[in-house]
Amino acid sequence: MSNPIAWLAELFEGAVQSLFEATGNYGWAIIVFSVILRILIAPTQHMQIASSKRIREVEPLRKAIEKRYKGNPKRIQEETMRLYREYNISPLAGCLPMLLQIPIIWAFFIALRTFEYQGDAGFLWIEHLGQPDPWILPIIAGVTTFLQAKVTMPASSGDSPQQATQQTFLYVMPLFIVWVSRQFPAGLALYWVVSNIVSILQQLIFPPGGRDEPREAVS
Repeated sequence: MSNPIAWLAELFEGAVQSLFEATGNYGWAIIVFSVILRILIAPTQHMQIASSKRIREVEPLRKAIEKRYKGNPKRIQEETMRLYREYNISPLAGCLPMLLQIPIIWAFFIALRTFEYQGDAGFLWIEHLGQPDPWILPIIAGVTTFLQAKVTMPASSGDSPQQATQQTFLYVMPLFIVWVSRQFPAGLALYWVVSNIVSILQQLIFPPGGRDEPREAVS
């Protein structure tokens, strides 16, 4: 395969077909596939949570920088970046799980669109996993996306740019997922729901460390 996405799509298609032969149902095949895949990419979620945790820890120091260099945006940015380097913080690390999901979702979408179903492709109330489900599954996908973001994002105080971005993501992303799930095959929405549930369970069962002690803000 010359295209990595096409290679992934073929790999996913083969995996789902093998799981169908083992379970006898495409819905269960997608669920098992989703759980396995989510476990494989779990380290990226841990990286996201750890990065958010460190950012929260240095928030008092960042606020002190804003106070000290008020009116000098360039200096604030320079000192903030220096602070992040000192504490080994990468702002982009928090985006890694979502960025990693993009090629996975796209490849799975292609796999489901080109998949040759053998036998019954229905699951629960869904008539065909290769066709969109109009409302129920998209709404579940949106709700689980909100819950997953809620338990993953660390609680923070103040009005930092990161907090504003997180709050926007928290409410906009679920709505976007509902819309997308109504357009794409139900199997893709099922994957998203299961992936969210596994992520939530991972966060609740294996929380990222204990309670943080606030740092002293230097002036």
